[in-house]
Amino acid sequence: MSGCCAPEDGHNPDSHADHCPRCGARGPRVDAITLRALLSGEGLRRGVPSEPRFCGTPGCTVVYFDSAVPVVFEEALVTVPVHVKHPEDGNAPVCYCFAHTPGTIRGEVTRTGRSSASAIIATEVKAGHCACEAKNPKGTCCLGDVLAVERSAMLPAGTPLTDRSGSGG
Repeated sequence: MSGCCAPEDGHNPDSHADHCPRCGARGPRVDAITLRALLSGEGLRRGVPSEPRFCGTPGCTVVYFDSAVPVVFEEALVTVPVHVKHPEDGNAPVCYCFAHTPGTIRGEVTRTGRSSASAIIATEVKAGHCACEAKNPKGTCCLGDVLAVERSAMLPAGTPLTDRSGSGG
């Protein structure tokens, strides 16, 4: 899991090639292994580009793209639900390695007053048991997303989304 939980580096922030051709959002680079693992047969037949990028914009149907080729892979070509595209979907995995969803996290918080998901994941990552680059559509560690879901689940019902960032302001 050499790339798991490691920060992205080597990108050019001024390049337009790293922006989604549909919504214009900057897309971080993902390893080709992520596409090989998660694209449907139809997607794989299009060919896996050498420098794919991920679009995490909710509402944009593009999941992967490579502007140099050019090619896009929409959600219909990905074999798993993409949590970041549908963050309010309680059944879309937020942790693809250990099957945590917003629904399971909220359920644990309701039953126990807390969530153990991030602690469990951190332990498993430390033990080398994650496969984020092959299982998570983002191709990166899910801990940041899991922590955000945990913070949101701990807030009282009806708290405005603007207060769910955990930033306190």
